[in-house]
Amino acid sequence: MKTKFLCVLAAVTAISACSDAKKANEVDAEFVSADKYRGMSCSQLRSEAKRLSDSLGDLEASVDQSYKQDKNLEAVTWLLFWPAMLAMDGNDEETARLSKAKGEAEAIKSAMQARGCRMS
Repeated sequence: MKTKFLCVLAAVTAISACSDAKKANEVDAEFVSADKYRGMSCSQLRSEAKRLSDSLGDLEASVDQSYKQDKNLEAVTWLLFWPAMLAMDGNDEETARLSKAKGEAEAIKSAMQARGCRMS
């Protein structure tokens, strides 16, 4: 019984460790210089921050969805055709877009703080 449990645990660990897909909350912000926002007024910065905030939710949902799809495909691939695991890409494209958007949000916040803008 203990041996079966360890085998199942090892298989689950192996399956979950193969893909490099990330969840949205695991994506770090890419550095974006606040310089491109420094010439904007406070109202322009707030508008830009709102626009970006509205798109972040969609980007996060896209990253999480591609993560789930990748993990499901990974499990099926392990069961049916494990050599195909070597060709799995993960969700790099989605995480790159999210990382860039998070970096832009931080740059806008920095520009707003430098201008003394209210963060509403």
